[in-house]
Amino acid sequence: MMFDKLKAIKNAELLRLTGINEIVFKKMIEILKKEELKKFKNGGTPNKLTLENRLLMTLEYWREYRTYFHIAKSYGISESNCYRNIKWIENTLIKHPDFQQLNGAKSLLNNNFKDKTAIIDVTESAIQRPKKGQKKYYSGKKKKHTIKTQIIIEQDSKKIISSYFSCGKNHDFKILKDSKVKFLSQTTILVDLGYQGIQNIHPNVLIPKRKSKKIPLTREEKKNNKQISKMRVVIENIFAILKKFKIISEKYRNRRKRFALRFNLIASIYNLQLLN
Repeated sequence: MMFDKLKAIKNAELLRLTGINEIVFKKMIEILKKEELKKFKNGGTPNKLTLENRLLMTLEYWREYRTYFHIAKSYGISESNCYRNIKWIENTLIKHPDFQQLNGAKSLLNNNFKDKTAIIDVTESAIQRPKKGQKKYYSGKKKKHTIKTQIIIEQDSKKIISSYFSCGKNHDFKILKDSKVKFLSQTTILVDLGYQGIQNIHPNVLIPKRKSKKIPLTREEKKNNKQISKMRVVIENIFAILKKFKIISEKYRNRRKRFALRFNLIASIYNLQLLN
């Protein structure tokens, strides 16, 4: 859909169509306009599509994950031109401070964070079977090749603070250790059963009690597990919001090297929309 047809659209409908609201859309246009002006100062041929249409095309690509060929036909351009436009939009946005928020692991060591609760969890995104290194990307849980994404959120604000990417074979707790994220001792960490052993490296952890055949859970332990699950549901809801963009929920067809960039852009959009 071309941008001219969206001028009279309601904000709620724009959110359903593109995954972002009107305020964030305008903010992204401002960022892109500044970069395009710098580009034209050095010369260059004007683009066939307006900046609004190019951004809309990129959002449609993330939201619907159609092929470059199908999106190019919708906008009356070539497939290669569609790819170049989307790549320029992504590369431009990721350089802006508003879209570099997920490099904020250092903020976890800030004194302002010491009495807060951080929730950690991992989600998996299916990928096409790699030509090399198939074993390290094969997830026994999902029975397919995947990329695992670890995110850390602050419970009260629901803001995504940090992300880390790993192969599908790696266990959740190993991914946390590989990410080398550090926390203040006063920070409460909330995790699921995939992080057994975290109690040995951090003093303040909320983790469910694992049941066994010989030693069933007591009523109090079941109640405590249920309470932890209620607190953890926040991060599951965030994963559901992020995965409205089909590019990270469906099988990822592109080269894996741009997956992290695209996930971080979508997560940054989520953070921006918390403020607007």
